[in-house]
Parts: sequence; structure tokens; C-alpha cells
Amino acid sequence: MTGAAAEFPVGRRAASRRDPSPVGEPIVEQNHRVPMRDGVELALDLVRPDIKGPLPVILTRTPYDKTMMRTASMAQCRRLAQAGYIVAFSDCRGRFNSDGEFFPYVNEHDDGFDTIEWIAQQDWCDGNVGMLGGSYNGQVQWQAASRVPPHLKAIVPLVSPPSSLWRNEPIFNGTLRMCMGEWMVGMGHRSWHDTSFAKELFSAQRDYFEALPVSSLGSRAGVNNSWWREMLEHPTLDDFWKRGQYDHYRAMKVAALNVTGWWDMNFPGAPLNFEAMRRDAATAEIRAGQKLVIGPWPHHINQTRVLSGVDFGEDAVVDLDGYIIRFFDRYLKGVENSIDDELPVHVFVVGANEWWAEEDWPLPDTEEIAYYLHSGGRANTLNGDGWLSTEPPSSAEPADEYIYDPTDPVRVTWQLEEGPVDDRASTTRDGVLCYTTEPLAEPLDVVGWVRCHLVASSSAPDTDWHVRLVDVHPDGSARFLCHGALRARFRESFEEPTLLTPGEPTTFEFTMDAVGVRFLPGHRIRIEVGSSWFTQYDRNMNGGAVNPFQESEPRTAVQRIYHQPQLASHVVLPVIQRRQRRQ
Repeated sequence: MTGAAAEFPVGRRAASRRDPSPVGEPIVEQNHRVPMRDGVELALDLVRPDIKGPLPVILTRTPYDKTMMRTASMAQCRRLAQAGYIVAFSDCRGRFNSDGEFFPYVNEHDDGFDTIEWIAQQDWCDGNVGMLGGSYNGQVQWQAASRVPPHLKAIVPLVSPPSSLWRNEPIFNGTLRMCMGEWMVGMGHRSWHDTSFAKELFSAQRDYFEALPVSSLGSRAGVNNSWWREMLEHPTLDDFWKRGQYDHYRAMKVAALNVTGWWDMNFPGAPLNFEAMRRDAATAEIRAGQKLVIGPWPHHINQTRVLSGVDFGEDAVVDLDGYIIRFFDRYLKGVENSIDDELPVHVFVVGANEWWAEEDWPLPDTEEIAYYLHSGGRANTLNGDGWLSTEPPSSAEPADEYIYDPTDPVRVTWQLEEGPVDDRASTTRDGVLCYTTEPLAEPLDVVGWVRCHLVASSSAPDTDWHVRLVDVHPDGSARFLCHGALRARFRESFEEPTLLTPGEPTTFEFTMDAVGVRFLPGHRIRIEVGSSWFTQYDRNMNGGAVNPFQESEPRTAVQRIYHQPQLASHVVLPVIQRRQRRQ
């Protein structure tokens, strides 16, 4: 029944569980050459069961070395082979053994289509093709699906970025994700520039993050990269960026199992794609063939039950491969295995530490409740006088003020991969405002998208806003939940920026990422507001240059956050009241 706590469809993954032994060791075939429409050939390997075909094929396309991907996922390949699938791994254009020139995003639509249709014509394929993979390897699945290849029946994009390259990465609402620079440096030209890249990506602070302007990051890192330079010559969401999008949902004819974690660096991709396909996909059958799983995981999903000292319980790690195989059995083999009868959405609610099975996302019966920012004019730091409540301001409370200096930004040294980090260290500076509720008397379930309505002004013509939602535990630890950001010039349009009138109160509305949390009795809800989150995001120089990615002259800004009648800053939380009624 929807709304009830539920076990994940195939149960938890026991620590002692072993993958089944196949009938004979799978056969590996290396370096098939796959011709693209322009004559470029891509390299492709196969892992196939030692049985007669033809069989359905599951394809992973990757810029990260098909040989490495194949070797690292051999346990999963064995399990898929045991289930009667051939697994194919292909290097993306211009990477490792594939020909051509690599340019992120732009060739993946057509190359994906051509690879799928070539596979479907081989005598070892029965004409049914699926795709599997995570991160960039998930994104390329959607890009291929947007071209509607006839033989692509099902995809499993794990931790995929969303369609728009301005909704998450490389650009998040106008701010540059600094990890994109690290990705560029590590990727090299055709193969790894840094041999530790695969294991240590986004795990440390890099000297080249300090480069000004940020477009010179490659030079400071000693890397000559043409696509990085070209990207940062496009400071608005123009056709250069739009060619990487894949949001042709009305044409798509592919079932999709979307998987992510609450602390996934690509979080919004999975729920946004699920929502769009459920609403817009080509047929009713395809709309019904969409699944969504959100676990208590970072970008490397389903690996551990503990993050930053928070234990999510024995149900946190599940037999995800088993669910994936059931999904492929239904859509590549036509097996009637009851997966159609199960609710399509499974979300793990942190705090309650339980899975919920749901009819849809956003969850049915969500009640949006505004939480208003208040203070006596000194909400600076976690020790300030800011508070948060469901009561709007009834009088002209004084605005909160802080200085944002791009040469001395708020530095957040932890990584999103660390999950529910205690982020108190980043709220000890005057440049971060904190608004906190009283301790809760009853549990409060908040599951869904968080929205921010910020009324603010700056003495500069452009600046950034960063807003975080945290769960303050009784011991004082402030556990990070989700974040939103907006470059002020893009408050009305990413295509046509509008600079600020210095000192004028202005409304900034943006969707933050989502949460799935039960705030427990004695806990408090906190909203943190600032203008920098370095080195996760680039620093706005505040000068209003036409291209902020090429701006290097810093300008100090006086920032004000307003909370008074008619200028009531607030966040909107998606509260699920029905959970409390069944306690």
C-alpha cells in the first residue's frame, strides 16, 4: 500500500551474499569495431555467457576506458550472463580505443543510436538492446534514447545528470561546478592525465581551483584542453549548451529504471527524468514503465550503510542488481515477473531509516509548508539570533547583512560524497546566516523538492546565493541534507541575464535539490544562507562582467537578506502529514 514502510523489492544485500556461479565462465571478446554514420569507428568489448544465442544485449558506453569498466564490473557481468544477457562495453568517441575526437556530451546522441542499431544487427543479438551505467555512463543512455533507436527497449541510468547542462553540471543555475575542472584535468586528452583519477576524483582540494579567472584553471593545472576553454566562452544557456540536452521526452519509447542517492552529486537527474517520462513519454505503456529508486547514498550508490558517522540501518544497502535484472527481464525478454504490479517509486527516508513504496514522484498528498526566516538583524553564524518558523513576519524585522569578499570566500572542505556531514565549521563566519527552528516536539517527514524564495539585495551588480538545508541533532551537529544556488543575473532567464540594481530588494526563486528525511523529536531544522561555497562552486567576482568565467578583478559586496511583510524570505518544505497519522 502506498505510504507504508516497505522492504525494497528484492530485499537487502546481505554482507555474505555471493553472486551466483554462471554455467561456465563468461567469454570475453575484445575490440569489435563499430562504424558511426560519419565513418569514425568506436571500440566495443563483449562479455557473453557460454551458451548459444542470439541473446538480448546490455550496453555500457563510457569515456572512462571500457577495459577498466569491464574488469571492475565483472561480478555484475557474471550475474547478468547467468541471467542470459550479453554485456557490451564501448569507449566513447575519442576515448581510449575509439577513434575520433572527444567533446563532452555533443556526440553521444548519434553515436549512441548508431552503436545500438549496429548491435541489433549482429547475429549474436536477438534484437533487444538495453543500456546500463552510472554518471556520464547514465547520461549517454538518455542522449541515445532521445534519438529513439528502434531496438532500444530499456535503460538503467544510475546517478545520471539531468538533461540541461545548466541544472546540475557543468553549470548549476549559473554557478560553475568546480569538480568539472577536476574532471577535465583528470580525463586528459584520450586517456587518463592523472592515474589516481578514477579513485580520488573529487576527494581533495586542488591548487588549481584558486585560478583566476576560473577559465584559466586548465593553464594553472598544466593542462591544454580545448573543450574546457570553449565551454567557458559561453556564459549563458545558448545553443552551444543546448546541443547536449536530451529532453525529447515526448518522442522517447524506452522504459527506464532511474537510480540515485540523496547525496548524489548528480541528484536531480533521476527524479526529473522520472517525472518527465511519466508525464510526457510517447505511449501509456512507456509512461507506466518508469521506475525511480532514491537511497541513502552518495554518488557511489549502494556501497555502505554509514556515511559521516550516520548509520542508516541494515536496509540501507540492497540487492540492486537483482532489481535491475528483474527490470531487464520484463522489458528485454517479456517475462511476466510482477514488476508491473509493484509501485514504481522506492525512496529511503533518512531518520525513519525505512523504504517507502510510492505511486508517484513527487509523493502524493505532499503538503507544501513555508518556513520563514526571522531575526533581530544578527543571524550571522550558528550563534546568531536567526530563527525559522511557519509564522510569516508580522512586523518590519531588520534585514540581516554580511560582507562577501571573493578573495576570502567561505571555504567548505568536505565533499558531497561524504553525505550528511556535520557542517558547523562552515557556519562560524559572519558570511553565513543561520535560521533555526525550535526543537521539534513531534516527528516531521519531509520528502520531495525544496524550494527557496529569497528576498535579498547586493551592493554589487551581480553575485551568488547559496542556501543549505540541515538537520540539527540534539548534540548540536548540523547534518547537511540538500543545497540550492543561483547566480543573481540569471534570476529571470538563463538565456538573457539581467544585472542587479545595487541595493534594491529583489526576489530570487529557485528549486533546491530534494530530501527524504524524518526530522525526529528534539531535532531542529536549519536554513543557511551565504554567497559562496568554495571550492565546490566558483566564486562570483561581483563585477557584472559579460562573461563571469573570464572575470578576475574581485569586488567586495554588501549583502542583505530581508524578512518583513511583503519581503518575506522563506523556504518551502514538502511535508508528508499522513506519515505522522500512522505512527
